[in-house]
Amino acid sequence: MMALLMVGASPALYTDYPTHNHDCYEIILNIEGEGEAQIGASTYPFCPGTIHVIPPHTPHRKRSEQGFRDLYVHTDCLSRAGLAGEGAFAPEEPLVLTDDGAHTMEHLVSALLGRSLLRQEKDSITQELFELVLRLLEDWSHRKAEDPVISAVIHSIAASYSDPEFQVTQALLATGYSKDHLRRRFVQVTGMTPGQYLRSLRIRKGKQLLEQKALLHLSVGEIAGLCGFYNPSYFCRVFEQEVGMAPSAYSRAEANTI
Repeated sequence: MMALLMVGASPALYTDYPTHNHDCYEIILNIEGEGEAQIGASTYPFCPGTIHVIPPHTPHRKRSEQGFRDLYVHTDCLSRAGLAGEGAFAPEEPLVLTDDGAHTMEHLVSALLGRSLLRQEKDSITQELFELVLRLLEDWSHRKAEDPVISAVIHSIAASYSDPEFQVTQALLATGYSKDHLRRRFVQVTGMTPGQYLRSLRIRKGKQLLEQKALLHLSVGEIAGLCGFYNPSYFCRVFEQEVGMAPSAYSRAEANTI
């Protein structure tokens, strides 16, 4: 079993954390500040969301003019997560990743930290949270490089799909970039405009709810509201355009397949 040795957080803002190393792997998630990390013989820029996976006995140091804060995890092994010995990266080299737009890694490591502080002994839930951290790192170690701005927009849309007042323009403006520029980048990454992406999420959720319509005792109108549509008729029209059948017909078809 992989051993979670320690999970912790910076007690304060550091501007220069001196060179040091460990006899174990260290997973460092930067949550505040920008600067440079010296890991072995290489220098890497960091910003909020940057993740460094540092192998044992590798000297490392971080510096930031404004200061930085980290969450960190120490472990004796990464092999079960596929991060060592399976070609994801050479154990003697650092791995640099980036948290997603929903701050999934930050939330997960924060939950792991909270659990480890509240429990005097490691329990199965602590271990499962730790393994989720490693599984997420494994998944991200194989993914293609993401556009962090577009990733943030995607997660903003996903978090707001059920709000009928939400407009994708809000998510675009929040980035500080030109709307037209971002729309072009969004299409390049996803193959659809931000508006089309929002619509596809709403219809995807509508399909899921319609599949559980009888179990949840929901009407089509209630499902429309849960998917971000004020008008059930408009939901039905959009759903039929996207799926090829009316919501009621889709619900009956799914019920007959059970």
